[in-house]
Amino acid sequence: MSQIINIVLFGIGNTGSALINKVVKGSKALPAKNTPELRFPVITNSSVAFFEKEGADYAWEANFIQFAIPFKLDDVIEYAVYNDLQNLIAVDATPSAALAAEYPELIKNGFSIVSINESLPFLPDSFEKGIKFLSDSRGLAHKFIDPITGDKEAAANALYDGIIEIAARQKALVY
Repeated sequence: MSQIINIVLFGIGNTGSALINKVVKGSKALPAKNTPELRFPVITNSSVAFFEKEGADYAWEANFIQFAIPFKLDDVIEYAVYNDLQNLIAVDATPSAALAAEYPELIKNGFSIVSINESLPFLPDSFEKGIKFLSDSRGLAHKFIDPITGDKEAAANALYDGIIEIAARQKALVY
């Protein structure tokens, strides 16, 4: 049985959409023995979120358009807690400095972080040091990826690699 990784994706623009499509396409291929199963129970843009519903087919774009609702970060955290989601990774594919400021709250609630957020290079070095300390102290991990502009596939691949790296770290911590 493969490890299930629950990804909360913030940002379904070019990079976020390319990431989901890469995962969906890859899951249809023959899965590798030690590759984790990646799920997207929550997908957001800047104003609305789709929360996975049991029994819904996995047609993320149609589900997002039809079922997305306005949200706050607390709604995402409550959903993860209520549904007892394990191996949580918040993936940030946005340019939002406001979302980056919420990383400590996500980590405090059990999320590892993988981010290609365009605002990260402009934050002080102490920001990443604080995130590293907080995530390490909770047995979680973070991966900050330098923004890749103009190539959504390369950005999606970098995010995917970051997710797999974090998943491997989490698996090592669990076993």
